[in-house]
Amino acid sequence: MVEFKLINIEENVWVVRFEITFYGTDNQGKSFREIKENSMKFDSSFEILNKLPFVSKENVEINFLLWVDKISPEKLVPLPHDYYSENVRYGEESVEVLEVYQN
Repeated sequence: MVEFKLINIEENVWVVRFEITFYGTDNQGKSFREIKENSMKFDSSFEILNKLPFVSKENVEINFLLWVDKISPEKLVPLPHDYYSENVRYGEESVEVLEVYQN
């Protein structure tokens, strides 16, 4: 006999703390980076292609990284104050998950 455990969606809410690093160069060609940190509630209601079950920290982290890959950084953290400045050019961003815990 197979047993099924019903998972209440309310019990399956996770908090993901993450940082986004913005890499750029100034008008003199010097490289720099700016790091912005944030956290958010994250659960299975997010649209994620190839999502894993939200049953472990590792799965939640993978799901978050899959989801965030399709999201622009300004929807996750405030952009650096000079992001649109003509004196600075930002070339790329990277996302790192710092912590995952169940809410």
